[in-house]
Amino acid sequence: MSLYRDPRDKRVFVPKKGGGLVLNFGHPVAWWIVISTTIIPLIIVVGVTIAVMA
Repeated sequence: MSLYRDPRDKRVFVPKKGGGLVLNFGHPVAWWIVISTTIIPLIIVVGVTIAVMA
């Protein structure tokens, strides 16, 4: 897994040398992408699980 951080680079998605894309963690939008694709679904799953078990 490649990590890329350059606050001066304005691109959110940066091409990797071997092909594909990597997030530029120096760009604030990259952090919103990470939050919206990992933390928010996790909160939903935990909430539904708690609701079903109660």
